[in-house]
Amino acid sequence: MTKIRKIFNTLYEIISTVIITVGIILAIVYLCGIRLYHVKSGSMHELLPVGSVCFVNTYSKYEDIKAGDVISFRVSDDMLVTHRAEKITDNGIITKGDSNITEDPDLVTKENYIGKTVFAIPYIGRIFGSLHTFKGLFMLGIIAVLLIISGIFYKKKEE
Repeated sequence: MTKIRKIFNTLYEIISTVIITVGIILAIVYLCGIRLYHVKSGSMHELLPVGSVCFVNTYSKYEDIKAGDVISFRVSDDMLVTHRAEKITDNGIITKGDSNITEDPDLVTKENYIGKTVFAIPYIGRIFGSLHTFKGLFMLGIIAVLLIISGIFYKKKEE
């Protein structure tokens, strides 16, 4: 029984440490103006496959954007786009998805500009996307309850 308890304690410590570490890293990233966005379309397929997570620097200035930069911007209240800046004009930035044939119809202006993509992690966004479903939230709730219960038993066994 003590061998099982040691394995359980080790697993509990590892999982707890990973969760706390990821939480701290995400908090620091957020405080530094980096926002995470889930890629839902294939318009930037080679660079940002569907399911990627983009890390967008919201402190990146609109005036500093150059042709070739990958930027995020709003096209409506509920739609965000991440495309490459093709041309910089006096009226705004002309953008285009790398996998698209034509340029985007609307210019990016200072008003709808969000930031510049710093880097991306392919496919990890699928995890975040699944958390927006009932099944994903239910599973997250079950995991949280199990961690809390196992933490109570972990502390009792230590005493």
